[in-house]
Amino acid sequence: MPAPKGNLFAIGNNGGRPPEYEDPQKMADKLAEYLEYEDSLKRPDSYSGNGKGIYTLAGAALFLGFASRQSMYDYENKSKEFSYIINRFKLFLTHWNEQKMYWGGTFPAAQFWLKNWGGYSDESTQNVNQTITAKYGSDPIHTTQEPNKDTQGDK
Repeated sequence: MPAPKGNLFAIGNNGGRPPEYEDPQKMADKLAEYLEYEDSLKRPDSYSGNGKGIYTLAGAALFLGFASRQSMYDYENKSKEFSYIINRFKLFLTHWNEQKMYWGGTFPAAQFWLKNWGGYSDESTQNVNQTITAKYGSDPIHTTQEPNKDTQGDK
């Protein structure tokens, strides 16, 4: 006797709920809807940067109907089309955060996002002057190392 429908052992039950999106274009349309939704919210200019929406990966995942960002990321492995859409959205967020670097008052948040999710990093090099004096007998020997100029930059 076969297991009753809905039972874990029923034939054809692959486990879990059905996928939220079967068509990549529907996901792309929903992401565009998310951007429009964020733009429509009334926020002070200083809060959102020139009155534009505030876009986040978590906000997009919620708007798409997922319970976690990881659920959205899992679609990257589903097909090239889904991967393209999600990577393009991440690229949009990187671009948006790069722009925020130039808006007043949003630099720290944009810098944080770019370092953690945008692929940027800080590099800092520090060279130190060293003078070593060794005394052998009555003649002191001086050794000095001259540094290169200190360099610091973003990559």
